[in-house]
Formats: sequence, structure tokens, C-alpha cells
Amino acid sequence: MNDSPQRDQPERGPKKFQTASPQVTAELFDKAVRQHSRRLLAIARAIVGNRASPEDVVQQALTNLYQHRMRYDWREPGGLLKRAVVNEALRLLRHPRMSLVEEDHPETHSNSPVQGMIDSELTQQVRKAISRLPDHFRAALVLCEYENLSYVEIARSLGASVPQVKTWIHRARRQMEEMLRPYVKVRD
Repeated sequence: MNDSPQRDQPERGPKKFQTASPQVTAELFDKAVRQHSRRLLAIARAIVGNRASPEDVVQQALTNLYQHRMRYDWREPGGLLKRAVVNEALRLLRHPRMSLVEEDHPETHSNSPVQGMIDSELTQQVRKAISRLPDHFRAALVLCEYENLSYVEIARSLGASVPQVKTWIHRARRQMEEMLRPYVKVRD
């Protein structure tokens, strides 16, 4: 007989971990930040676009986690860090600050100036289209397409059901297709 009726149910929320010393926890936190910082910045940039500084989003999410670092298991922190950044980005979009920092440095690296211009224009149009999506559509699409997370992982990160996540991603893709149609050649 099963002594634990909830064993087959997925865990909700981050795992609690309270056996590590404060020094070990701080070291694991620092290591996690170093390992995942580029990916976290990419997630924040994709969700908030030009409406806020992605660096500020990541910094605030990490500050919040650091304040409560003793609560979590930092041996496998990827999901926890991603969820914190997604939540902070969505919070910022729901409650924007008075002044927002805009991204003013394009990220194109091409050998050909013409190809660089084309890539830059297409990247700019994709970013603009992503920024026009509703917040939850944007977050779900970014986590699916750029982070390659499963629907279950996305649902956990966004606090939504799997069917809701599938709907958001489907609608986001349809809206992106409509917005980018003028910039993409249609094959006959």
C-alpha cells in the first residue's frame, strides 16, 4: 500500500532545501548565477523587449532569490532562476515604472555589411513583433522557442495549466505570423 498518496503527483513550486550552511548556499547561489546569467538575460530581453532594461529584470529577480536563498536547493537551480526571471519580467510588464531604459545596442555579428543589415532588420522586426504580443503569450513563446522548455515546464514557470500554455503558444505563433508576413517571402 502506498503510504504517500501524493507521490504520483508532480511537485508544485521550488523545492525547499534547508540543510546547507549559509556559506555553502551562498557559494552555490554564486555558481548558479555565473552559469545561467547569459540565458537569464536572454529570457528577460525576449519578454520585456524595449519596454524595460532586461538587466534590471534579472538583477531584481536575483536580488529577490538571494534574500531567500536558504529556502532553496541550489544544486540544480536552472528552473528556479528561469521562473524568477519570468515572474519578475511579467510583474514589470503589469506594473511598469515611471521611466524605462531602452536597449540601444544591436546585437548583430556578420562578416558582410549587407547581410548584417538584413539580419539586423529581420531581428528588429521579430523583436518588435514579440514585444507586441500579450505578456503571457510572449512569455510562453519565448520559453518554448528560445529556451526549448516542454509545455509542462512552461506551465510550471508561468503558473498555468498545460492546455492554457498550448493555447497561448498557438495564438502567439499566429499573431507573429501575421505581423511578420510583410517581411517574409511566401513560397508558391
